[in-house]
Amino acid sequence: MLDEDWRKERLLEVRAMYFETLPELVEGMMQYRLDGEIFAHLNAQKAYVGVYLGELERIDPGVVLRGKMNCGKSCLRLRKWDDPEVVRALVSAKAVIRRND
Repeated sequence: MLDEDWRKERLLEVRAMYFETLPELVEGMMQYRLDGEIFAHLNAQKAYVGVYLGELERIDPGVVLRGKMNCGKSCLRLRKWDDPEVVRALVSAKAVIRRND
């Protein structure tokens, strides 16, 4: 129910990346499940789109985030000018860890 602005476009872009990477995801209220467990969340804030993937420290080893992206403990804050392709790399990294657990 977002207005037509960059946040809606970015949310739809990230959502598409989720399904390109993991077509077996199940979607519900901006929550994505894999094998019955929560895999990720999306959230639109005033100044960014929040991509919640759990412990970023755990899924960061092959993806350079520090100094380039605005990260919390469990979320990546995508602003209008940030490269959304980093999300694809994070989702892929989390999927690999998830399958190896």
